[in-house]
Amino acid sequence: MGRQQAPAKKATVYRLVRQGDEPLVFCIQEKYADSDDFQVGEVSIDGVESLLVTGQIGADEPRWMPHVASLTGKKPPLKNTTSAVALIIPHGGYVYALTWGMGHLALEPSQLDSGFGLRFAIRKASADQVRSLTSHTLDTLARTARTSVPSGAALDAFGVEEIGEVISRLVGRVSTVGLTAASGKRDSYATVRGADGLSIPLGKDPVDLMKDLTFLHQTVEKDSPVKGLEHFEHTRPLRPGNPMIGQLQKVLSASLAPGAGGVALTWPAEWQEEHGEADSYKIRGAGAAGDEQPDELELGHLLKPLSRWPEAERFNALKRLTIQGLNTDGQSISRAIHGDKWITFQVDHDGKRYVFHQGRWFDIGGAYLDLLHSKVATILSRRSPLSVSGWPLEVKSNGKISHATEGAYNCLVQHDDSRFLCLDKKLLYTVQHPRGFEVCDLLGPDNELIHVKRMDGSVSASHLFNQAIVSVEALRRQPDALTRMQEVVRRESRGNRVMSSDFRPRKVVLAFGGRAATPRALFTFSQVTLARCAQRLAELEVELEIIEIADVQLLLNKDLSLVKP
Repeated sequence: MGRQQAPAKKATVYRLVRQGDEPLVFCIQEKYADSDDFQVGEVSIDGVESLLVTGQIGADEPRWMPHVASLTGKKPPLKNTTSAVALIIPHGGYVYALTWGMGHLALEPSQLDSGFGLRFAIRKASADQVRSLTSHTLDTLARTARTSVPSGAALDAFGVEEIGEVISRLVGRVSTVGLTAASGKRDSYATVRGADGLSIPLGKDPVDLMKDLTFLHQTVEKDSPVKGLEHFEHTRPLRPGNPMIGQLQKVLSASLAPGAGGVALTWPAEWQEEHGEADSYKIRGAGAAGDEQPDELELGHLLKPLSRWPEAERFNALKRLTIQGLNTDGQSISRAIHGDKWITFQVDHDGKRYVFHQGRWFDIGGAYLDLLHSKVATILSRRSPLSVSGWPLEVKSNGKISHATEGAYNCLVQHDDSRFLCLDKKLLYTVQHPRGFEVCDLLGPDNELIHVKRMDGSVSASHLFNQAIVSVEALRRQPDALTRMQEVVRRESRGNRVMSSDFRPRKVVLAFGGRAATPRALFTFSQVTLARCAQRLAELEVELEIIEIADVQLLLNKDLSLVKP
């Protein structure tokens, strides 16, 4: 007696968003639909008019063939050919596309329902039987990691953080109850892979297939995520080709003008901090003045040249603009980094919060925002008892009066209260940081590491929070970091202050000027970085406290005296 054939077989299914009654062929990229190598024909699946797309994707010769020819002098007539099939089925107000081989390449990316497969997986997968996760950090360092446990494990084993990480792919075990694959069994399970697409066993009979599609549809539309996986869908990156990106970039482009709001300066992932602090910045392209090399980079240095461009062209102009860090000798300490990597932008559009960060768009869910705001509010409520000077004004090089620079303010604090030591831009050079790192802006009376930032609505604080982590980790883990700090403190205090050989950082203080220290004062990604900073410091048993610096309407002279303007 032959083995009974399974009623279902694995395929990868995608969901597409159909615009009204558009022909199904619009779900296929035009270059494939019109190709002589592809055939597009109508079929009926359980009475539903559908579309079958079949073809081959080939290349004239493999890309490595010239290398073979250069080594051997021979060029065999070889070609790479890959089969591709897609079955396009309208169902439940959407279009479902079953794909085999490279069939997914034929789908029109602008119509894909991003994250469909992941949304199914987190509603059916067991939180104790996750086999693989692909995660992306929402931070100044945009990391992507894929972690696998072949036998399956609880979610805790993957070290996923509730704040600051996006999950784009999940592989796990799900019950097949409700699917053809179950064949009436209550203990039937299958491994599924969920990302944009969903790899899952589907019925081999047309009637069974339509029942399975109904099950997938109702699961995603009506079911809630299983406990432990619910936060995975709070934040999603927008994939290239997503139709929302074009709309959002128009909004961003209109905001790339001085005073428009919503845009902040941030530090790109490519910024190599191990090369030390920049003494100045070279800005080129998009109409920026060729000789402009500001000592301190401000948002206005990016927005001013962009304001010369028509509103619709500013975003593209921003991507052509480059910024490069220079040291005190005017030598480059970074490569020229494109302008779109230097900004963060957030906007509420059609009832959702979208954020542009590190050159990518993210859809920030409401539940995620509520959780994030709650955590950040708790962090910002931990106020330091330290009292510091108010933030004064100063006369700028162009003769205008504005708020003093952070460097001048830090010197003022030391001048007003000798218990504080200004270490702003006093770099520690270690084996791990040969180009130097800044341990803090101010060293407090009890050796608190105080980091100062003026929040005027145009600056992202993410860089400051990451700087605090780098400093603490170096002093905790690198023996030469403490030695260098002892030398710098002795030098800058002229021998009046000595760091003990057993010093370990116990408290970090973030001092904010310009705005009240509230979640609303921080851009969404700055809130993410602050939450991650607080978590990391807690793991290192370091307290985190907050200071709000008040503005004072007094003019700071070069001798650090204050007078009325």
